[in-house]
Amino acid sequence: MPCLAVLSDLHANLSALEAVKADLARRGVDQVLVLGDLVGYLARPNRVAGAVAQAGWDCLAGNYDLAVLAGGNEGVDNFLRRGIGPEPRAVFSWTERRVRQSARSFLSKLPREIEMDTPAGRLLAVHGSPLAVRQYVYPDHPEDELAAWLQEAGAAILCMGHTHIPFVRRVGHGLVVNPGSVGKAKDGDPRASYAILELSAQPSAEIVRLEWDIEAESRLLGEAGLGATAPRLAQGR
Repeated sequence: MPCLAVLSDLHANLSALEAVKADLARRGVDQVLVLGDLVGYLARPNRVAGAVAQAGWDCLAGNYDLAVLAGGNEGVDNFLRRGIGPEPRAVFSWTERRVRQSARSFLSKLPREIEMDTPAGRLLAVHGSPLAVRQYVYPDHPEDELAAWLQEAGAAILCMGHTHIPFVRRVGHGLVVNPGSVGKAKDGDPRASYAILELSAQPSAEIVRLEWDIEAESRLLGEAGLGATAPRLAQGR
């Protein structure tokens, strides 16, 4: 049965990405879809963007990727959460300065959405929602709107990221999946999160959680002058 791994919100966390890659190799899953946000929050944006580029995975652009490409106030105002405070603004400024041209070139070529034909039917992948790259779609999102998005896309599967909170919901005959965040969980569980989809006529999805080296990434944040953000990694916040 064909399987697809869906990753999202890697956020410059190389330790977590390597843990996921090792798990995919162990499972023998080689088809991978990434829902964006390769950079931001953690300290190794270039290494993470380079790893995804080298792997040749299908990948779209997330709101943080687009913010870094736009830069400055334009990036913050148009792509990041409205009303962000001084601490996340400082993290953004650090990231914007550190992302090299090779990573920028890769990010600039990423599409805003990806459609795939699978044995289960059409799959639509976006970062936030089909309506907006920075819209938050949480597990309790109204079912009628989820159903409308599936119908409008002619899709059997809708994959969305951005919230860092994983969920799988069956909506009518369709499936809606948020794989959570590889790099920075926000659901109280600090482990990396991704999804494995079984692409049968009746598709299903499993959320996978993995330990990663929180201490190493926290140390790198401290060395970058961003140590104030590190405690939330262990809290899954």
